[in-house]
Amino acid sequence: MSARPQLLARLLAVATIAAALNAPTAAARVIDGPNEPVRPDPFESSADAPIVQSVDAGFDWGSAAIGAGGAGALVVLISLGGVAYSTRHRAHAAP
Repeated sequence: MSARPQLLARLLAVATIAAALNAPTAAARVIDGPNEPVRPDPFESSADAPIVQSVDAGFDWGSAAIGAGGAGALVVLISLGGVAYSTRHRAHAAP
């Protein structure tokens, strides 16, 4: 395998690992409907705890901006790492 495809394979592997580590985990919970409060857990003995209803105000642009900024920063860092790696490991041909 020549150096160019091997470098591309390494960069793709690093990008895949970084994307997997950056992915959010799923939070499973029971809901009654799209705008209904979360039902209390029947196995939890918190009969005295008040039930708090949250109001969904729609799409959260602040959270979207934070997520996009984090993803963009990750792409830039991986790209800069690839450029730095390729410039340090480039084969110099004799003139």
